Amino acid sequence: MLKILLFLFLTMHTYANIGNIMALKGSAEIHKKSNDILTAKSGMTIDKGDTIVTQRKTRVQVILKDDTVITIGSHSSFSFDTYFFDGSKKSTLSMRMNRGFFRSVTGKIGKMAPERFKVKTSSATIGIRGTDFSVRLQNSIERFKCYSGGIRITFGNTYKDISAGEIFELNINTLKRWSAQTNPTTADLSDLKELDVAEREIVYPRPEPVIPDGVPCQLK
Repeated sequence: MLKILLFLFLTMHTYANIGNIMALKGSAEIHKKSNDILTAKSGMTIDKGDTIVTQRKTRVQVILKDDTVITIGSHSSFSFDTYFFDGSKKSTLSMRMNRGFFRSVTGKIGKMAPERFKVKTSSATIGIRGTDFSVRLQNSIERFKCYSGGIRITFGNTYKDISAGEIFELNINTLKRWSAQTNPTTADLSDLKELDVAEREIVYPRPEPVIPDGVPCQLK
């Protein structure tokens, strides 16, 4: 009986384990579904249902079992809601950005079953087409960047497709006033100017006040 219980425990743990923290700079916590809070460390496993919460000047890089890479920036909260990977088109990945910044480089699930790869933000759902993209939520603005491939941002009763080299901004406060005929503008990445700051923040020219963005693609 003891061996059976041990086997069941190990099986459940293996099923829940979806990836590992591969790099960590700064301080972060892992909030478990059981309400336990663990101090994040490099090499720790990530389970389905975990939420990573980061502090100031922190970056965490997670690699999932299908080789999807998620980089989470400072003052961020990012959840791994659903994960199933068996190497088939039935594989599923659903994640959620609660606040802050993340960048995703899709792995096998994004290539094999892109329609089953989703990331939710406070106001939109992101679908992908084999891609590298990032999202930052700051104040009432959600900024979406696509570095390669393409993403579809669904919000309200409409959606916006953006391709590599494009940026799209969504104002949460005015979202309810948008209609299906809305055609939000994009900004080309060639207009970006890189600033020499600790977070490698990036801004681009716009008529209203600039909202900085980070690109934590490499941890040092």
